[in-house]
Amino acid sequence: MKHLILILLMGTALGSYAQKTDQPVSVPAAVTKSFQQQYPKATGVKWKLKDNQYKAEFEKHDVWYDATGKLAKQKEDIKDADLPATVKQAVQQQFAGYKIHDADKHTAGTTTTYKLELKKDTEKRDVTFAADGKVLKNELDKKDGKSKKKE
Repeated sequence: MKHLILILLMGTALGSYAQKTDQPVSVPAAVTKSFQQQYPKATGVKWKLKDNQYKAEFEKHDVWYDATGKLAKQKEDIKDADLPATVKQAVQQQFAGYKIHDADKHTAGTTTTYKLELKKDTEKRDVTFAADGKVLKNELDKKDGKSKKKE
Protein backbone atom coordinates (compact mmCIF):
# COMPACT_ATOMS: atom_id res chain seq x y z
CA MET A 1 0.00 0.00 0.00
CA LYS A 2 2.85 2.39 0.86
CA HIS A 3 4.41 1.75 -2.52
CA LEU A 4 1.16 2.48 -4.32
CA ILE A 5 0.76 5.79 -2.50
CA LEU A 6 4.37 6.70 -3.27
CA ILE A 7 3.91 5.88 -6.95
CA LEU A 8 0.73 7.96 -7.13
CA LEU A 9 2.42 10.93 -5.47
CA MET A 10 5.39 10.73 -7.84
CA GLY A 11 3.09 10.50 -10.84
CA THR A 12 1.13 13.53 -9.69
CA ALA A 13 4.31 15.54 -9.11
CA LEU A 14 5.71 14.67 -12.54
CA GLY A 15 2.39 15.50 -14.18
CA SER A 16 2.28 18.89 -12.47
CA TYR A 17 5.85 19.68 -13.50
CA ALA A 18 5.20 18.74 -17.12
CA GLN A 19 2.14 20.98 -17.25
CA LYS A 20 4.07 23.98 -15.93
CA THR A 21 6.81 23.72 -18.55
CA ASP A 22 4.41 23.30 -21.46
CA GLN A 23 2.10 26.20 -20.66
CA PRO A 24 1.22 28.22 -23.78
CA VAL A 25 2.42 31.81 -23.73
CA SER A 26 -0.10 34.57 -24.28
CA VAL A 27 1.71 36.92 -26.65
CA PRO A 28 0.52 40.57 -26.73
CA ALA A 29 -0.91 41.81 -30.03
CA ALA A 30 1.86 44.45 -30.34
CA VAL A 31 4.51 41.72 -30.15
CA THR A 32 2.72 39.51 -32.67
CA LYS A 33 2.30 42.44 -35.06
CA SER A 34 5.98 43.42 -34.88
CA PHE A 35 7.07 39.82 -35.34
CA GLN A 36 4.82 39.28 -38.36
CA GLN A 37 6.07 42.51 -39.96
CA GLN A 38 9.71 41.55 -39.49
CA TYR A 39 9.38 37.83 -40.27
CA PRO A 40 6.31 37.37 -42.50
CA LYS A 41 7.45 33.96 -43.78
CA ALA A 42 8.42 32.45 -40.41
CA THR A 43 7.05 28.98 -39.73
CA GLY A 44 7.08 26.68 -36.72
CA VAL A 45 7.30 29.57 -34.26
CA LYS A 46 7.50 28.70 -30.56
CA TRP A 47 7.00 31.46 -28.00
CA LYS A 48 8.49 31.65 -24.52
CA LEU A 49 8.27 34.30 -21.80
CA LYS A 50 11.30 35.01 -19.63
CA ASP A 51 12.32 38.13 -17.70
CA ASN A 52 9.41 40.11 -19.21
CA GLN A 53 10.62 39.42 -22.74
CA TYR A 54 8.82 37.37 -25.37
CA LYS A 55 11.15 35.01 -27.20
CA ALA A 56 10.21 33.61 -30.60
CA GLU A 57 12.16 30.54 -31.71
CA PHE A 58 11.89 29.57 -35.37
CA GLU A 59 14.02 28.08 -38.11
CA LYS A 60 17.56 29.32 -37.34
CA HIS A 61 16.50 32.40 -35.37
CA ASP A 62 15.71 33.46 -31.83
CA VAL A 63 14.25 36.95 -31.36
CA TRP A 64 13.28 38.75 -28.15
CA TYR A 65 10.65 41.49 -27.82
CA ASP A 66 9.47 43.63 -24.93
CA ALA A 67 5.73 43.80 -24.19
CA THR A 68 5.30 46.83 -26.49
CA GLY A 69 6.58 44.90 -29.50
CA LYS A 70 10.02 46.55 -29.60
CA LEU A 71 12.73 44.18 -30.77
CA ALA A 72 15.25 43.81 -27.92
CA LYS A 73 17.75 41.37 -29.42
CA GLN A 74 18.11 38.55 -31.89
CA LYS A 75 20.29 35.52 -32.55
CA GLU A 76 20.76 33.85 -35.89
CA ASP A 77 22.64 30.67 -36.78
CA ILE A 78 24.95 31.54 -39.66
CA LYS A 79 27.40 29.75 -41.93
CA ASP A 80 31.15 30.27 -41.59
CA ALA A 81 31.12 31.95 -45.00
CA ASP A 82 28.79 34.65 -43.63
CA LEU A 83 31.24 35.74 -40.93
CA PRO A 84 32.97 39.10 -41.43
CA ALA A 85 36.52 38.86 -42.77
CA THR A 86 37.78 40.49 -39.56
CA VAL A 87 36.34 37.67 -37.44
CA LYS A 88 37.67 34.95 -39.76
CA GLN A 89 41.11 36.56 -39.66
CA ALA A 90 41.03 36.76 -35.84
CA VAL A 91 40.20 33.03 -35.65
CA GLN A 92 43.11 32.16 -37.95
CA GLN A 93 45.58 34.35 -36.05
CA GLN A 94 44.52 33.80 -32.44
CA PHE A 95 43.11 30.28 -32.62
CA ALA A 96 45.39 28.49 -35.09
CA GLY A 97 44.44 24.85 -35.50
CA TYR A 98 40.84 25.36 -34.35
CA LYS A 99 37.90 24.71 -36.62
CA ILE A 100 34.63 26.61 -36.46
CA HIS A 101 31.98 24.14 -35.36
CA ASP A 102 29.05 26.53 -34.88
CA ALA A 103 28.52 30.24 -35.54
CA ASP A 104 25.83 32.59 -34.25
CA LYS A 105 25.25 36.25 -35.02
CA HIS A 106 23.86 38.24 -32.08
CA THR A 107 22.32 41.68 -32.52
CA ALA A 108 21.15 43.97 -29.71
CA GLY A 109 20.30 47.50 -30.80
CA THR A 110 23.14 48.61 -33.06
CA THR A 111 25.69 46.17 -31.59
CA THR A 112 26.50 42.97 -33.45
CA THR A 113 28.65 40.18 -32.02
CA TYR A 114 29.55 36.71 -33.23
CA LYS A 115 29.63 33.71 -30.91
CA LEU A 116 31.65 30.82 -32.25
CA GLU A 117 32.14 27.31 -31.00
CA LEU A 118 35.71 26.40 -31.90
CA LYS A 119 37.09 22.85 -31.74
CA LYS A 120 40.62 21.48 -31.79
CA ASP A 121 41.06 17.76 -31.13
CA THR A 122 39.09 17.16 -27.90
CA GLU A 123 39.19 20.82 -26.82
CA LYS A 124 36.22 23.11 -27.34
CA ARG A 125 36.04 26.89 -26.85
CA ASP A 126 33.13 29.31 -26.87
CA VAL A 127 34.48 32.61 -28.15
CA THR A 128 32.55 35.84 -28.67
CA PHE A 129 33.93 38.37 -31.15
CA ALA A 130 33.04 41.97 -31.88
CA ALA A 131 32.39 42.74 -35.54
CA ASP A 132 35.93 44.15 -35.78
CA GLY A 133 37.44 40.80 -34.72
CA LYS A 134 38.24 41.72 -31.11
CA VAL A 135 37.75 38.85 -28.66
CA LEU A 136 35.12 39.83 -26.09
CA LYS A 137 34.84 36.49 -24.30
CA ASN A 138 36.86 33.29 -24.43
CA GLU A 139 35.74 30.22 -22.48
CA LEU A 140 37.34 26.81 -22.47
CA ASP A 141 34.60 24.19 -22.41
CA LYS A 142 35.65 21.28 -20.20
CA LYS A 143 35.55 17.83 -21.76
CA ASP A 144 32.66 16.74 -19.50
CA GLY A 145 30.66 19.81 -20.61
CA LYS A 146 29.70 20.65 -17.01
CA SER A 147 31.91 23.66 -16.39
CA LYS A 148 33.55 26.43 -18.33
CA LYS A 149 36.73 28.28 -17.54
CA LYS A 150 36.93 31.93 -18.49
CA GLU A 151 40.22 33.04 -19.97
